[in-house]
Amino acid sequence: MHILVVNDDGPPSQKCSPYLYPFVKTLQDAGHLVSVVIPDSSRSWIGKAHIIGETLKATYVSPEALLKDSSGSVQSNHASNDLGSGGLQKRNGASSAQPDTSTPDSTRDCGTGHPWVLVANGTPAACTQLGIYCLFPERPPVDLVVSGPNHGRNASTIYTLASGTVGGALEAVTCGKKSIALSFASKEKQPVEIIQAAARLSVKLIEHIASHWPAEGVELYNINVPMRLDVEDRPIVYTRTLPNTWSKCSLYGEVDARTIEPDNNDVGDKDRHEGSAPTERGGQQEPRTRHFKWAPELSDIQRSVECSQVGTDAYTVMNGCISVTPLMANFSHASGFGGELKL
Repeated sequence: MHILVVNDDGPPSQKCSPYLYPFVKTLQDAGHLVSVVIPDSSRSWIGKAHIIGETLKATYVSPEALLKDSSGSVQSNHASNDLGSGGLQKRNGASSAQPDTSTPDSTRDCGTGHPWVLVANGTPAACTQLGIYCLFPERPPVDLVVSGPNHGRNASTIYTLASGTVGGALEAVTCGKKSIALSFASKEKQPVEIIQAAARLSVKLIEHIASHWPAEGVELYNINVPMRLDVEDRPIVYTRTLPNTWSKCSLYGEVDARTIEPDNNDVGDKDRHEGSAPTERGGQQEPRTRHFKWAPELSDIQRSVECSQVGTDAYTVMNGCISVTPLMANFSHASGFGGELKL
């Protein structure tokens, strides 16, 4: 198969995207043609968004040049301090790949067979669009889109609706392609043996699903794989999405305006304080301003997972089994599935 891989965690790194490279390598070792298109920095919690008005810059990069070891240094055929030859540089606080632009043939082969494409200002959905239609004209049409493996689980309504990983798969459906959202359900650092086991199991499962795709009733699958050494021996279970909701403002925290760096677009903000009341300026009332920052506190989700019912995605992966949720692109559960999936 020609498989397009996208993600929302960006280039390989120990902190944000530790599972991408081993998974792609396992797909290729299984004989698949793999094209990789990813954002040049993390785009988690962005769903199926497209950023209107932004110019997307797609650059072909050797994946070996993107690898980082546990200390954060670059592993590649280039010197680690040669940032102009495939290293990583910081941009706006996020890792951003700076590929070698001195080689005219930007599609030269590398250790994994093909260069990857990094998309500046790209979202997972944008990577899917570009990967299907624009970036690989010399290759056959894409047979399947795999979005992931996400660094952490995407189980329950809250995670699934917000997930950039699921968003990349949803975009593929709107492009007429079969797609799978894949998540490796752990944010903790994992031994290489567990990552390799999860990658092997995932490739085998993806191959099975692709060859047994129903004629109707399913447009994408959301898969969550528990990170454990015996994962290849664990049950694979068809599931439904756990419904859950927020009970409080769990994603944003209010901050004192005095602690925020000035923004040239926020005229007058330097004189405002957190929760300040309206003031009079030039005979007109100045509006009250409050400031909030991204500060997720996920106890709501954890409680819902702990109380989840048998048959839901969250319960299944929490109990060490592989969760396979058949979905329609409108998020409705595909009926007719139940029990254990035997490969």
